[in-house]
Amino acid sequence: MSFIFSHFISLWADSNCLHVNSGGKDITINENKTTLSFEGDGQVEGGAAKYFVNDKSFWGFSSTGDFMDDYDYQNTRYTVSLGSSTIPELYLTARIAPISLTYFHYCLENGNYTVNLHFAEIQFTNDHTYNSLGRRIFDIYVQEILAWKDFNIEDEVGSAEKPLVKQILNVNVTNNMLEIRFYFAGKGTTRIPGRGVYGPIISAISVFSDLKVCSSGKKKGTVYVVVGVVGASCLVAIILGILWWKGNLPGKLRRKRDGGKIVCGYNLHSCPNTAASNSILWI
Repeated sequence: MSFIFSHFISLWADSNCLHVNSGGKDITINENKTTLSFEGDGQVEGGAAKYFVNDKSFWGFSSTGDFMDDYDYQNTRYTVSLGSSTIPELYLTARIAPISLTYFHYCLENGNYTVNLHFAEIQFTNDHTYNSLGRRIFDIYVQEILAWKDFNIEDEVGSAEKPLVKQILNVNVTNNMLEIRFYFAGKGTTRIPGRGVYGPIISAISVFSDLKVCSSGKKKGTVYVVVGVVGASCLVAIILGILWWKGNLPGKLRRKRDGGKIVCGYNLHSCPNTAASNSILWI
């Protein structure tokens, strides 16, 4: 009895950069003579407990809280935008949250990174009216370490509707996971220029490896291994090999199930360093 056993191995590369346009659409910008493509999350709706994952690029965010005093029973949009302004497009939209907003990037190569956080206060005005009197204050954590306490965009840059970039150097990634958290601790105004204007706000996030050129972690290619075999005894041996590869054999013969992938946090997302599939073609 003859058959052909085909083994397909898809090769993947871990990511070493991230560019997110928070609350906006996909855009391409030129920064320091480099063209950068920012992925938007403006299409993602809100909610008191929101969890979003971009499976293609291995990043996402979680948001908690509800603006209970803004006359909206259940907020469906946690994004804001500025209609007419001279500031760059990257800062015209933003994602907000009543309590906590956490961006994460899993399947990230271990190493040191530079994190750029892009801000613009677009819910307050840059004049001397009542709408300019608000004060937004929140905390920023990177890798669970407090980076800024009582952070205020306007205090940092001098006014509303003005871009601000805060840079964190030497961010260490050791478990293939990067986490950036913005947290409202109850400080600042809550009803200027209207009810429900408070909490974290972020326009965009950029993450760069300190040592490598940006790679988004896309699929690199596929290796095909085809073996022709004759005889039932060989079939048994191959089946046992497949079971060993998948880690389904008992005792000492079992292959460690985490040997072919990296298991990351946030509901144990799997990073497909090698994704294998098998098929047997009978002749």
